Amino acid sequence: MKNTNILFVICTIYVPIMMIALLYPQIHDFYTYSIPLNDFVISRDQSFDADKKLEEISGQKDSGCITIKMNYFCYPKPRMFDNGKGAVSYLFSNTTKINGELHFDKVQGGEFYFTIKNMTRTNDDTVITFQDKNYRVGGKMGVIYEIKNKFEYTTSIKKFDTFIAKCDNDKGTSVTLVQYLGITTIDYVDYFMTWHVNADSDSGISCDYPQVIKYSIGHNFGDI
Repeated sequence: MKNTNILFVICTIYVPIMMIALLYPQIHDFYTYSIPLNDFVISRDQSFDADKKLEEISGQKDSGCITIKMNYFCYPKPRMFDNGKGAVSYLFSNTTKINGELHFDKVQGGEFYFTIKNMTRTNDDTVITFQDKNYRVGGKMGVIYEIKNKFEYTTSIKKFDTFIAKCDNDKGTSVTLVQYLGITTIDYVDYFMTWHVNADSDSGISCDYPQVIKYSIGHNFGDI
């Protein structure tokens, strides 16, 4: 009986402690990266008449429109890069007042941006690889923000998944969100579609890579 009591004490005290110790990295990362995401607010552009802008765009040749989570976005004809690896446009919404730069990168041999190193089409999803790529923002007056730690991270994403591609400052109070919109075809060539927009938070987030990317993938950022 005495041995049974000792075993019971060990199980009730030490097993939970061991479980917490084993799960601590996941618990720590959840509260460090996942919880702060709820505080970010996406930038909205109030400087233009959204209804008029969408009417203007939708009437243009080779423009396009897309519905994201019941919100309506349109973009003017993509402007092709000189190197032939992709194109760029601008995505506008009259329902959310959210807009951002829209990228088209070739499925075969595209030229990706920010921390996105490569994207690969698979049967169900798209595999995306992130890398630091010596990312730095600044000019003659100095560096505003740079990714200092070397990393490479590969994962699968689904259409309309949104993620933090990079922080915009060291405090993590401003970030750049990228949303994957799937694959489209222009002149018989397939392109990955992604677009990006800024989001801000008073509390910020820890800008550790690839954790800040990993824990933001698939997060519900609201209107995008």
